Amino acid sequence: MSKPELLAPAGDLVRMKYAFAYGADAVYAGQPAFSLRARENGFKNLDDLAQGIAYAHEHGKKFYLTSNVIPRNVKVESFKRALNEALELKPDALIVADPGFVGWLLKDHPETEVHLSVQANTTNYLAASFWKNLGVRRIILSRELRLSEILEIKKNVPDLELEVFVHGAVCMAMSGRCMLSNWVTHRDANQGACDNSCRMPYRLYANSGPQVEDYREHEGSFSLQRTDRPELDPIALDEDMWGTYFMSSRDLCALDVIPELVAGGLDSFKIEGRTRSVYYLSQVVRAYRMAIDAVVEGKPVPEESRRAISFVDGRGFMPGFLRGPLPQNYEATHVDAEGGCVAAQIKDFDETTGACLVNVKNPFSMDDSLELMTPDGMLPCEVEELMDFRGAAADKLNPGTEGRVFLSKNDFKNGKNAKFGFFVKKAKS
Repeated sequence: MSKPELLAPAGDLVRMKYAFAYGADAVYAGQPAFSLRARENGFKNLDDLAQGIAYAHEHGKKFYLTSNVIPRNVKVESFKRALNEALELKPDALIVADPGFVGWLLKDHPETEVHLSVQANTTNYLAASFWKNLGVRRIILSRELRLSEILEIKKNVPDLELEVFVHGAVCMAMSGRCMLSNWVTHRDANQGACDNSCRMPYRLYANSGPQVEDYREHEGSFSLQRTDRPELDPIALDEDMWGTYFMSSRDLCALDVIPELVAGGLDSFKIEGRTRSVYYLSQVVRAYRMAIDAVVEGKPVPEESRRAISFVDGRGFMPGFLRGPLPQNYEATHVDAEGGCVAAQIKDFDETTGACLVNVKNPFSMDDSLELMTPDGMLPCEVEELMDFRGAAADKLNPGTEGRVFLSKNDFKNGKNAKFGFFVKKAKS
Protein backbone atom coordinates (compact mmCIF):
# COMPACT_ATOMS: atom_id res chain seq x y z
CA MET A 1 0.00 0.00 0.00
CA SER A 2 1.58 3.30 -1.07
CA LYS A 3 1.95 6.03 1.53
CA PRO A 4 0.15 9.30 0.73
CA GLU A 5 1.70 12.67 1.33
CA LEU A 6 0.76 14.46 4.54
CA LEU A 7 0.36 18.14 3.61
CA ALA A 8 0.23 20.76 6.37
CA PRO A 9 -0.49 24.50 6.43
CA ALA A 10 2.36 26.96 6.95
CA GLY A 11 1.11 30.33 8.11
CA ASP A 12 4.67 31.55 8.63
CA LEU A 13 8.22 30.25 8.93
CA VAL A 14 7.79 29.16 12.56
CA ARG A 15 4.65 27.13 11.89
CA MET A 16 6.30 25.61 8.83
CA LYS A 17 9.16 24.29 10.98
CA TYR A 18 6.75 22.80 13.53
CA ALA A 19 4.75 21.14 10.77
CA PHE A 20 7.87 19.44 9.44
CA ALA A 21 9.07 18.52 12.94
CA TYR A 22 5.80 16.71 13.70
CA GLY A 23 5.74 14.71 10.50
CA ALA A 24 4.45 16.68 7.52
CA ASP A 25 5.89 15.66 4.15
CA ALA A 26 5.07 19.01 2.57
CA VAL A 27 3.60 22.39 3.43
CA TYR A 28 1.54 24.94 1.54
CA ALA A 29 2.12 28.63 2.15
CA GLY A 30 0.46 31.73 0.77
CA GLN A 31 2.03 33.92 -1.86
CA PRO A 32 2.29 37.49 -0.54
CA ALA A 33 -0.80 39.49 -1.64
CA PHE A 34 -2.11 36.76 -3.95
CA SER A 35 -3.47 33.96 -1.79
CA LEU A 36 -6.84 33.62 -0.06
CA ARG A 37 -5.15 34.18 3.30
CA ALA A 38 -3.44 37.36 2.15
CA ARG A 39 -4.65 39.32 5.19
CA GLU A 40 -3.09 36.90 7.69
CA ASN A 41 -0.18 35.54 5.69
CA GLY A 42 3.10 35.35 7.66
CA PHE A 43 5.08 35.07 4.42
CA LYS A 44 5.27 38.81 3.80
CA ASN A 45 7.81 38.98 1.01
CA LEU A 46 10.12 37.05 -1.31
CA ASP A 47 12.81 36.77 1.38
CA ASP A 48 10.37 34.89 3.63
CA LEU A 49 9.47 32.57 0.77
CA ALA A 50 13.12 31.98 -0.08
CA GLN A 51 13.87 31.01 3.53
CA GLY A 52 10.89 28.67 3.66
CA ILE A 53 11.67 26.93 0.38
CA ALA A 54 15.34 26.55 1.29
CA TYR A 55 14.49 25.09 4.72
CA ALA A 56 12.03 22.62 3.22
CA HIS A 57 14.50 21.40 0.62
CA GLU A 58 17.33 21.14 3.16
CA HIS A 59 15.12 18.78 5.17
CA GLY A 60 13.99 16.71 2.19
CA LYS A 61 10.48 18.20 2.26
CA LYS A 62 8.30 20.00 -0.28
CA PHE A 63 7.03 23.56 -0.34
CA TYR A 64 3.90 24.42 -2.35
CA LEU A 65 3.08 28.06 -3.02
CA THR A 66 -0.61 28.94 -2.83
CA SER A 67 -1.41 31.56 -5.48
CA ASN A 68 -5.16 31.10 -5.65
CA VAL A 69 -6.86 34.47 -5.80
CA ILE A 70 -9.49 34.99 -8.49
CA PRO A 71 -8.05 38.24 -9.90
CA ARG A 72 -9.91 41.06 -11.58
CA ASN A 73 -8.43 42.80 -14.66
CA VAL A 74 -6.66 45.38 -12.53
CA LYS A 75 -4.60 42.64 -10.84
CA VAL A 76 -3.65 40.55 -13.86
CA GLU A 77 -0.31 42.14 -14.70
CA SER A 78 0.82 42.54 -11.09
CA PHE A 79 -0.12 38.90 -10.45
CA LYS A 80 1.95 37.81 -13.44
CA ARG A 81 4.96 39.77 -12.17
CA ALA A 82 4.58 38.29 -8.71
CA LEU A 83 4.39 34.75 -10.08
CA ASN A 84 7.47 35.29 -12.26
CA GLU A 85 9.43 36.46 -9.21
CA ALA A 86 8.19 33.63 -7.00
CA LEU A 87 9.01 30.95 -9.58
CA GLU A 88 12.67 31.99 -9.48
CA LEU A 89 12.74 30.64 -5.90
CA LYS A 90 11.87 27.13 -7.16
CA PRO A 91 8.82 26.15 -5.11
CA ASP A 92 7.83 22.53 -5.73
CA ALA A 93 4.45 23.54 -7.16
CA LEU A 94 2.05 26.42 -7.52
CA ILE A 95 -1.53 26.04 -6.27
CA VAL A 96 -3.69 28.08 -8.68
CA ALA A 97 -7.45 28.56 -9.04
CA ASP A 98 -7.99 30.91 -11.97
CA PRO A 99 -8.20 29.00 -15.30
CA GLY A 100 -6.66 31.88 -17.21
CA PHE A 101 -3.58 31.78 -15.02
CA VAL A 102 -3.42 28.00 -15.19
CA GLY A 103 -3.24 28.30 -19.00
CA TRP A 104 -0.70 31.14 -18.82
CA LEU A 105 1.58 29.21 -16.45
CA LEU A 106 1.48 26.02 -18.51
CA LYS A 107 2.28 28.00 -21.68
CA ASP A 108 4.92 30.44 -20.38
CA HIS A 109 6.35 28.24 -17.61
CA PRO A 110 5.92 24.65 -18.82
CA GLU A 111 8.50 23.43 -16.30
CA THR A 112 6.25 24.54 -13.40
CA GLU A 113 4.22 21.92 -11.56
CA VAL A 114 0.67 23.24 -11.29
CA HIS A 115 -1.83 22.08 -8.69
CA LEU A 116 -5.44 23.11 -9.22
CA SER A 117 -6.85 24.80 -6.11
CA VAL A 118 -9.96 23.62 -4.30
CA GLN A 119 -11.40 27.01 -5.31
CA ALA A 120 -11.84 25.59 -8.82
CA ASN A 121 -14.46 23.20 -7.39
CA THR A 122 -13.55 20.02 -9.28
CA THR A 123 -16.33 17.54 -8.56
CA ASN A 124 -16.26 14.91 -11.35
CA TYR A 125 -13.88 12.79 -13.41
CA LEU A 126 -14.59 14.58 -16.70
CA ALA A 127 -13.41 17.88 -15.21
CA ALA A 128 -10.42 16.12 -13.64
CA SER A 129 -9.50 14.57 -17.00
CA PHE A 130 -9.83 17.97 -18.70
CA TRP A 131 -7.35 19.60 -16.31
CA LYS A 132 -4.96 16.65 -16.57
CA ASN A 133 -4.94 16.85 -20.37
CA LEU A 134 -4.25 20.56 -20.11
CA GLY A 135 -1.11 19.81 -18.08
CA VAL A 136 -2.19 20.12 -14.43
CA ARG A 137 -0.28 17.65 -12.25
CA ARG A 138 -2.59 17.54 -9.23
CA ILE A 139 -6.16 18.49 -8.38
CA ILE A 140 -7.30 19.48 -4.91
CA LEU A 141 -10.80 18.09 -4.87
CA SER A 142 -13.88 19.95 -3.73
CA ARG A 143 -14.68 19.50 -0.03
CA GLU A 144 -18.29 18.69 -0.90
CA LEU A 145 -17.55 15.27 -2.42
CA ARG A 146 -18.53 11.96 -0.88
CA LEU A 147 -15.91 9.27 -0.43
CA SER A 148 -17.50 7.19 -3.22
CA GLU A 149 -17.26 10.15 -5.62
CA ILE A 150 -13.60 10.71 -4.77
CA LEU A 151 -12.77 7.06 -5.37
CA GLU A 152 -14.65 7.14 -8.69
CA ILE A 153 -12.57 10.09 -9.88
CA LYS A 154 -9.37 8.25 -8.92
CA LYS A 155 -10.55 5.13 -10.75
CA ASN A 156 -11.32 7.05 -13.94
CA VAL A 157 -8.19 9.24 -13.92
CA PRO A 158 -5.63 7.01 -12.15
CA ASP A 159 -2.51 8.82 -13.34
CA LEU A 160 -3.64 12.22 -12.02
CA GLU A 161 -2.61 13.16 -8.48
CA LEU A 162 -5.58 13.85 -6.22
CA GLU A 163 -5.45 15.79 -2.96
CA VAL A 164 -8.22 15.70 -0.36
CA PHE A 165 -8.88 17.72 2.78
CA VAL A 166 -8.89 15.55 5.90
CA HIS A 167 -9.00 18.07 8.73
CA GLY A 168 -9.93 21.65 9.54
CA ALA A 169 -12.53 24.33 9.03
CA VAL A 170 -15.37 23.78 6.59
CA CYS A 171 -16.77 26.73 4.65
CA MET A 172 -20.51 27.35 4.47
CA ALA A 173 -20.08 28.18 0.76
CA MET A 174 -19.06 25.86 -2.07
CA SER A 175 -15.40 25.27 -1.16
CA GLY A 176 -14.88 28.90 -0.30
CA ARG A 177 -16.44 30.61 -3.33
CA CYS A 178 -18.27 32.97 -1.00
CA MET A 179 -19.59 36.53 -1.27
CA LEU A 180 -20.85 36.91 2.31
CA SER A 181 -17.82 38.86 3.53
CA ASN A 182 -18.09 41.13 0.50
CA TRP A 183 -21.75 41.76 1.24
CA VAL A 184 -21.28 42.45 4.97
CA THR A 185 -17.99 44.36 5.11
CA HIS A 186 -17.08 44.92 1.43
CA ARG A 187 -14.03 42.66 1.79
CA ASP A 188 -13.82 40.10 -1.00
CA ALA A 189 -12.99 36.56 0.10
CA ASN A 190 -11.99 35.67 -3.45
CA GLN A 191 -9.32 38.38 -3.35
CA GLY A 192 -7.83 37.16 -0.08
CA ALA A 193 -9.64 39.58 2.24
CA CYS A 194 -12.31 37.38 3.90
CA ASP A 195 -13.36 38.66 7.32
CA ASN A 196 -15.00 35.35 8.30
CA SER A 197 -18.48 36.83 8.50
CA CYS A 198 -19.94 33.31 8.59
CA ARG A 199 -18.08 32.56 11.85
CA MET A 200 -19.40 35.60 13.70
CA PRO A 201 -22.32 35.60 16.17
CA TYR A 202 -25.65 37.09 15.10
CA ARG A 203 -28.78 38.05 17.00
CA LEU A 204 -32.32 37.42 15.79
CA TYR A 205 -34.64 40.41 16.31
CA ALA A 206 -38.27 41.16 15.55
CA ASN A 207 -39.25 44.50 14.06
CA SER A 208 -41.59 46.07 16.58
CA GLY A 209 -42.29 49.56 15.32
CA PRO A 210 -42.66 51.77 12.28
CA GLN A 211 -38.91 52.45 12.11
CA VAL A 212 -36.51 49.83 10.79
CA GLU A 213 -34.36 50.40 13.88
CA ASP A 214 -37.21 49.52 16.24
CA TYR A 215 -36.12 46.05 17.26
CA ARG A 216 -37.03 43.82 20.14
CA GLU A 217 -35.26 40.66 21.21
CA HIS A 218 -36.93 37.30 20.78
CA GLU A 219 -37.25 35.07 23.78
CA GLY A 220 -37.03 31.30 23.88
CA SER A 221 -35.55 28.80 21.44
CA PHE A 222 -35.99 28.97 17.68
CA SER A 223 -35.97 26.84 14.57
CA LEU A 224 -36.16 27.47 10.83
CA GLN A 225 -38.80 25.64 8.83
CA ARG A 226 -39.11 25.45 5.04
CA THR A 227 -42.62 26.70 4.37
CA ASP A 228 -42.71 24.96 1.00
CA ARG A 229 -41.51 21.61 2.46
CA PRO A 230 -43.28 21.10 5.78
CA GLU A 231 -42.25 17.42 5.82
CA LEU A 232 -38.59 18.42 6.35
CA ASP A 233 -37.26 18.62 9.90
CA PRO A 234 -36.85 22.16 11.25
CA ILE A 235 -33.30 23.43 11.68
CA ALA A 236 -32.66 24.35 15.30
CA LEU A 237 -30.89 27.62 16.02
CA ASP A 238 -28.64 27.09 19.01
CA GLU A 239 -27.95 30.42 20.69
CA ASP A 240 -25.51 31.09 23.51
CA MET A 241 -24.72 34.29 25.42
CA TRP A 242 -23.00 35.74 22.34
CA GLY A 243 -25.61 34.93 19.72
CA THR A 244 -26.33 32.24 17.16
CA TYR A 245 -23.82 30.88 14.65
CA PHE A 246 -26.15 29.65 11.94
CA MET A 247 -23.57 29.87 9.12
CA SER A 248 -20.62 28.37 11.03
CA SER A 249 -20.37 24.60 10.64
CA ARG A 250 -18.42 22.10 12.67
CA ASP A 251 -14.88 21.23 11.65
CA LEU A 252 -13.84 18.34 9.45
CA CYS A 253 -12.09 15.36 11.05
CA ALA A 254 -11.53 12.42 8.70
CA LEU A 255 -9.48 10.13 10.96
CA ASP A 256 -12.06 7.35 10.62
CA VAL A 257 -11.96 7.62 6.82
CA ILE A 258 -8.15 7.40 6.53
CA PRO A 259 -8.12 3.61 5.86
CA GLU A 260 -10.47 3.97 2.88
CA LEU A 261 -8.64 7.00 1.50
CA VAL A 262 -5.29 5.20 1.72
CA ALA A 263 -6.71 2.05 0.15
CA GLY A 264 -8.20 4.18 -2.65
CA GLY A 265 -4.76 5.42 -3.66
CA LEU A 266 -5.31 9.11 -2.91
CA ASP A 267 -2.04 11.00 -3.21
CA SER A 268 -2.14 13.78 -0.63
CA PHE A 269 -4.01 14.35 2.62
CA LYS A 270 -4.41 18.03 3.41
CA ILE A 271 -4.83 19.74 6.77
CA GLU A 272 -6.49 23.17 6.80
CA GLY A 273 -5.37 25.95 9.12
CA ARG A 274 -2.72 28.47 8.09
CA THR A 275 -3.90 30.82 10.86
CA ARG A 276 -4.00 28.22 13.64
CA SER A 277 -1.51 28.10 16.53
CA VAL A 278 1.71 26.10 16.45
CA TYR A 279 0.30 23.87 19.21
CA TYR A 280 -2.87 23.09 17.25
CA LEU A 281 -0.80 22.44 14.14
CA SER A 282 1.63 20.17 15.99
CA GLN A 283 -1.10 18.03 17.58
CA VAL A 284 -3.11 17.67 14.37
CA VAL A 285 -0.11 16.86 12.18
CA ARG A 286 1.04 14.35 14.80
CA ALA A 287 -2.41 12.73 14.82
CA TYR A 288 -2.53 12.22 11.05
CA ARG A 289 1.13 11.19 10.83
CA MET A 290 0.44 8.35 13.27
CA ALA A 291 -2.80 7.44 11.49
CA ILE A 292 -1.29 7.27 8.01
CA ASP A 293 1.76 5.30 9.15
CA ALA A 294 -0.40 2.79 11.02
CA VAL A 295 -2.84 2.24 8.16
CA VAL A 296 -0.06 1.77 5.59
CA GLU A 297 1.36 -0.94 7.86
CA GLY A 298 -2.03 -2.68 7.91
CA LYS A 299 -2.99 -1.50 11.39
CA PRO A 300 -6.06 0.46 12.51
CA VAL A 301 -5.98 4.18 13.23
CA PRO A 302 -4.36 4.36 16.69
CA GLU A 303 -6.24 5.73 19.67
CA GLU A 304 -3.33 8.09 20.24
CA SER A 305 -4.35 9.88 17.03
CA ARG A 306 -7.81 10.53 18.43
CA ARG A 307 -6.31 11.52 21.76
CA ALA A 308 -4.12 14.10 20.03
CA ILE A 309 -7.19 15.65 18.37
CA SER A 310 -8.96 15.75 21.75
CA PHE A 311 -6.24 18.07 23.05
CA VAL A 312 -7.17 20.92 20.70
CA ASP A 313 -10.10 23.32 20.74
CA GLY A 314 -12.48 23.40 17.81
CA ARG A 315 -16.07 23.85 16.74
CA GLY A 316 -16.85 20.17 17.23
CA PHE A 317 -16.01 17.59 14.59
CA MET A 318 -17.82 15.84 11.76
CA PRO A 319 -16.65 13.71 8.79
CA GLY A 320 -17.73 16.43 6.37
CA PHE A 321 -19.41 15.04 3.27
CA LEU A 322 -17.14 11.98 3.08
CA ARG A 323 -19.75 9.73 4.71
CA GLY A 324 -22.64 11.11 2.71
CA PRO A 325 -24.58 14.30 2.14
CA LEU A 326 -24.67 15.20 5.82
CA PRO A 327 -26.12 18.57 6.74
CA GLN A 328 -23.84 21.03 8.44
CA ASN A 329 -24.18 20.73 12.20
CA TYR A 330 -24.82 24.01 13.99
CA GLU A 331 -25.47 22.69 17.48
CA ALA A 332 -22.08 23.80 18.80
CA THR A 333 -19.71 26.49 17.68
CA HIS A 334 -16.90 26.00 20.19
CA VAL A 335 -15.84 22.79 21.88
CA ASP A 336 -13.10 22.94 24.47
CA ALA A 337 -10.26 20.44 24.33
CA GLU A 338 -11.31 17.30 26.19
CA GLY A 339 -7.93 15.79 27.00
CA GLY A 340 -6.41 18.95 28.37
CA CYS A 341 -4.71 22.02 26.98
CA VAL A 342 -1.32 23.43 26.14
CA ALA A 343 0.37 24.75 29.27
CA ALA A 344 3.55 26.13 27.71
CA GLN A 345 5.65 26.12 24.58
CA ILE A 346 9.29 25.17 25.13
CA LYS A 347 11.77 27.73 23.82
CA ASP A 348 15.04 26.22 25.06
CA PHE A 349 16.39 23.35 27.19
CA ASP A 350 19.43 23.32 29.47
CA GLU A 351 20.87 19.79 29.53
CA THR A 352 22.97 20.48 32.65
CA THR A 353 20.10 21.58 34.89
CA GLY A 354 17.03 20.08 33.21
CA ALA A 355 15.49 23.55 32.92
CA CYS A 356 13.08 24.24 30.07
CA LEU A 357 12.62 27.89 29.17
CA VAL A 358 8.94 28.19 28.33
CA ASN A 359 6.42 30.63 26.94
CA VAL A 360 3.35 30.13 29.13
CA LYS A 361 0.08 29.68 27.20
CA ASN A 362 -2.35 28.66 29.97
CA PRO A 363 -1.96 28.84 33.77
CA PHE A 364 -0.46 25.75 35.43
CA SER A 365 0.98 24.87 38.80
CA MET A 366 3.10 22.27 40.53
CA ASP A 367 -0.07 20.32 41.36
CA ASP A 368 -1.12 19.91 37.72
CA SER A 369 -0.51 16.70 35.83
CA LEU A 370 1.72 17.51 32.86
CA GLU A 371 2.88 15.62 29.82
CA LEU A 372 5.87 16.47 27.67
CA MET A 373 4.97 16.55 23.99
CA THR A 374 7.77 16.38 21.43
CA PRO A 375 8.05 15.12 17.85
CA ASP A 376 9.23 11.83 19.38
CA GLY A 377 5.97 11.31 21.26
CA MET A 378 3.95 12.41 24.26
CA LEU A 379 5.29 11.28 27.63
CA PRO A 380 4.39 11.83 31.29
CA CYS A 381 6.93 13.97 33.08
CA GLU A 382 7.77 15.00 36.62
CA VAL A 383 8.34 18.66 37.41
CA GLU A 384 10.78 19.39 40.21
CA GLU A 385 10.46 23.17 40.30
CA LEU A 386 8.86 26.19 38.62
CA MET A 387 10.57 29.54 38.24
CA ASP A 388 8.90 32.74 37.06
CA PHE A 389 10.25 35.31 34.57
CA ARG A 390 12.15 37.07 37.39
CA GLY A 391 13.99 33.88 38.28
CA ALA A 392 12.12 33.41 41.55
CA ALA A 393 10.65 30.08 42.69
CA ALA A 394 6.93 29.89 41.90
CA ASP A 395 4.00 27.60 42.62
CA LYS A 396 2.18 28.73 39.49
CA LEU A 397 2.99 30.23 36.08
CA ASN A 398 0.57 32.53 34.27
CA PRO A 399 -0.09 33.01 30.54
CA GLY A 400 1.64 35.76 28.65
CA THR A 401 4.88 35.35 30.59
CA GLU A 402 8.04 33.32 30.34
CA GLY A 403 9.32 30.97 33.01
CA ARG A 404 11.37 27.87 33.64
CA VAL A 405 10.16 24.34 34.23
CA PHE A 406 12.72 22.06 35.85
CA LEU A 407 12.33 18.40 34.89
CA SER A 408 13.25 15.55 37.18
CA LYS A 409 16.53 13.84 36.39
CA ASN A 410 14.61 10.87 34.98
CA ASP A 411 13.13 13.13 32.32
CA PHE A 412 16.32 14.88 31.20
CA LYS A 413 16.57 12.64 28.16
CA ASN A 414 13.09 13.68 27.08
CA GLY A 415 13.91 17.35 27.38
CA LYS A 416 16.73 16.93 24.92
CA ASN A 417 14.11 16.24 22.24
CA ALA A 418 12.09 19.32 23.12
CA LYS A 419 13.29 21.79 20.49
CA PHE A 420 9.74 21.81 19.15
CA GLY A 421 8.16 20.72 22.43
CA PHE A 422 5.22 21.67 24.64
CA PHE A 423 4.05 20.98 28.15
CA VAL A 424 0.47 19.77 28.03
CA LYS A 425 -1.79 20.02 31.07
CA LYS A 426 -4.07 17.01 31.33
CA ALA A 427 -7.71 17.59 32.10
CA LYS A 428 -8.78 16.68 35.61
CA SER A 429 -11.07 13.67 35.70
